[in-house]
Amino acid sequence: MKVKVLTVKQPWASLIVHGIKDIENRTWSTNFRGRMLIHSSGSHGKKFKVNLTDEQAKEAFTTIAKECMFGCIPFGSIIGSVEVVDCVLNHPSVWAEKGVYHWILANPILFEKPIENVKGKLGLWNYDWEDTNTSKAIVGISMDLADELNTRLLK
Repeated sequence: MKVKVLTVKQPWASLIVHGIKDIENRTWSTNFRGRMLIHSSGSHGKKFKVNLTDEQAKEAFTTIAKECMFGCIPFGSIIGSVEVVDCVLNHPSVWAEKGVYHWILANPILFEKPIENVKGKLGLWNYDWEDTNTSKAIVGISMDLADELNTRLLK
C-alpha cells in the first residue's frame, strides 16, 4: 500500500508529530486532505539552526531541549503521521509565516520507533507501507489507535 509522505527538516518534523507545530509552511498549495507520514530529513552533520519567535519558543522549548539533550532527534526517518485538514493563506497560528501557504495539521501521532534509514524527497511522495514491518513503527500505540492509523493510511 502506498501512503503519502512529507519530508520536513528538524526540529520542525519533531514539533509536528509531538503536536506542537500545527502549521506547515510551504510555497505551494495542496489539495491533499488526510493522513500523511512525516519524514525527518537527513542532515549533513546532523545539525540545524532554529530562529524562533518568543511565542514559538514558549511552545517548543521543552521538546527541542529534551530531544537535543538526550541526543534523540531522529534524522532520515519516518517519525510519525499527521492529518492535513486544510490549506490556507494568513492563518493566525504562531507557526504561520507570511507570504506562504499554511497546511493546517491535526491529530499527530508520534511513532515510538521511527522507520529509519529512509531517503526523503521533495514534495509529497509515496512510501510503500507494505515493505515495512508496520509493527515496529506502531509499537507502544494502543491497539485502537494502531487500527485507526492503519485504517486512515489505507484510504
